[in-house]
Amino acid sequence: MSKIGGRIRTARKKAGHSQEALADRIKVNRSYLSLVENGKSSPTFEFLEKVAGGLNIAVEDLVLGQEISGLVNVDHAEGPVYEGLAELLNDGEQMLLMNPTPEEVGILKNIRVDSRYRPSKRFFVEALLDYRKNRLIR
Repeated sequence: MSKIGGRIRTARKKAGHSQEALADRIKVNRSYLSLVENGKSSPTFEFLEKVAGGLNIAVEDLVLGQEISGLVNVDHAEGPVYEGLAELLNDGEQMLLMNPTPEEVGILKNIRVDSRYRPSKRFFVEALLDYRKNRLIR
């Protein structure tokens, strides 16, 4: 198995997708996905972009081997997010108090940090407050 193929398999499983489900989601042949995961075919960059987009991760995570174990599943449709963000999203009281818009939640989900750092729930609360503060200044 190639390193990229292994990373794709790991990311796909962390996101809770079967090969067939991911292939359908990104509109590629499941057999080709299997060949890439097993190191029997080299993926094109276009393919890697589709896979990364379907798993809501950066292409760099697949190519460079950035650690994705800091990400956990909240919702299979949404893909993996950091544990700290999952804690925030699952904290009904905090979500009620902060009342983030769908746009703000999307911004929080797109935050990526160095693989050695595990952002906490507090990190995401502060990121949201900073975002709101900066929007008001403009």
